[in-house]
Amino acid sequence: MAWRPTTHLLEGELDNSTFGKVTGWMRFAGKKEKVTFDLKGDFHRDIRGAKIHITGDGKEDDPKAAGCMEGFATHQTGKVGDMTAGLPPADYVTYPYFEWYGEANGRVVLELEPSQVEVIGKPIPPQESDPISRVEQARNMDNWLGQLAQTLQIPQERAICVGGPANAKRGKKKSREAGMQLMTEEVRKQIPPLDSQDGLGGKAIAYVKYFTPDAGWTFYATEFDGRDTFFGLVDGTYNELGYFSLSERKSVRGPMNLPIERDLYWQPKKLEEIAFELFVPAKSSDK
Repeated sequence: MAWRPTTHLLEGELDNSTFGKVTGWMRFAGKKEKVTFDLKGDFHRDIRGAKIHITGDGKEDDPKAAGCMEGFATHQTGKVGDMTAGLPPADYVTYPYFEWYGEANGRVVLELEPSQVEVIGKPIPPQESDPISRVEQARNMDNWLGQLAQTLQIPQERAICVGGPANAKRGKKKSREAGMQLMTEEVRKQIPPLDSQDGLGGKAIAYVKYFTPDAGWTFYATEFDGRDTFFGLVDGTYNELGYFSLSERKSVRGPMNLPIERDLYWQPKKLEEIAFELFVPAKSSDK
């Protein structure tokens, strides 16, 4: 039930040149005034510190646009969600995705094509800034879902997630965990055995991605022993290559007691596309 006004977007600009703040404007079919932005937060590392210009496929004379955009605030304040052009190091997705949590309209999402985004200025080098916190993004989503549940008058015990303290019934959390297949036969056949990508470095392919929604840890598996042990990239306090056990990951819980999940939309990619800074040759100190 998020706002998704992509089809009515005409053009716009978003600016993250001031750290911790995203400002700008957008024009939508069906809105006479420009929609202005004053959001707290930052872009993902691929465009952090830069400005972007976006173009849409909306039609100025679309007769349905006014009705669809009715109630959309002309001044958007709130928090930045996931905002990325989908460029390397692609911490979130590999295509342009712009999300925010507005005080007036709740969650808003724009999904575009690469050709619709122009990066203006030079982003901060990715290795000089940290990835967007998945813990914070989980909180943003939970708060929005909690507000939505209240608006729809859904009892908290029936809501999947609610804002504020984690007070949903344990039975719901167990249902969520049971419904997530961490290892399917399809994934098992796709991921190669241990040591099969040894020596490939950044060219090694990560075939499956696991993440802890409320703890900020992500696991990119490149190899699997067929039972319980993986090798791959572990993104936690910092990025490192190593082994991890799926059975041990199942017991990991963050502050909201959420279980580990598998990214159902993950597409295999090279490790250097995920954490390229790990595979950049060290510069010689010789003069």
